[in-house]
Amino acid sequence: MNPRQRRGVLLMILAGLGAIVVFVMVLGYVGNVRAEAQAEVGEYTRVLQLQSRVEAYQPINAASVREVQIPKRWTTDAFVRSVAELQGKVASGPLPPGAYLQHGMVIEAPILKPGQREIAIMIDAETGVAGKVMPGSIVDVYSTFDAVPNSRNAACAVRILSRVQVIDVGQQRASGDGKQPGTSGQVVPVTFALDAGQVLDLTYAESFSRKLRLALVGGTADLRTPPSQQCRVPTATR
Repeated sequence: MNPRQRRGVLLMILAGLGAIVVFVMVLGYVGNVRAEAQAEVGEYTRVLQLQSRVEAYQPINAASVREVQIPKRWTTDAFVRSVAELQGKVASGPLPPGAYLQHGMVIEAPILKPGQREIAIMIDAETGVAGKVMPGSIVDVYSTFDAVPNSRNAACAVRILSRVQVIDVGQQRASGDGKQPGTSGQVVPVTFALDAGQVLDLTYAESFSRKLRLALVGGTADLRTPPSQQCRVPTATR
C-alpha cells in the first residue's frame, strides 16, 4: 500500500469515527430534550377516547373507545378512565369521534318497566318546559287542535296524557321553524316512559296538533278530576 492509499484509508476511518461521535451527540441531545419535556409535563395517566360517533341515549361499549395516555396534570376527576365506569350508562347527547370521555357526557340508562316504551318528542322550550321540568318530574301533556274548516270539528285543547313520568330532558336546540306563530324557535327533547297506547296518543298529537305543552303536576293526587278537554263550538251558520 503506497502512502497515498494509506492517507485515504486514514481519512475514511476518521470520517467514520466523526460520524459515530455526531450520532451519539444527537442521541444524547434528543434524550435530554425528551427528559426535559417529560419533567415539565409530569406523569401520564390513562383515559378513554371515542373511536366512533355515538348518538344520544345510545350505550357506549368497549369497541367504541380506546385507552390513551395524556399528561395527568391536564386531567381532572371528571375523566372516564375505564370501560367499567360506562356500565349501565348511555350518551347524554351526540358524541363525536376523538372526544375524551367525561362523566358529564354519560347518564344512567333509563330503566323501563315490562311493556313500557321509551319515546322522545320535541317540546317548545319557552312554553313547554321553561327549565322546570326535569328527569323524574310528573307531568300532564296537553295538545291544541285547530278547527277543521267546513266541518263540525271545533278548536280544542285536550289533555292526552295524565301523570306520566319524564325520564330525561335534553339540551335546548334550534327547531328550524321559529317563524311559526306561537313558537320560540327553540325546542327541548323530552323523553317519557309510556305504555303502547300512550305512545300512540302522544305520536298522533305530536304529528297533528298545533302545539304540545307540559304541565308539571304537584302532589300525589288531584283534589278533583280535571276536565280532559275544552272545545270552542263554532256558531252554526245558515
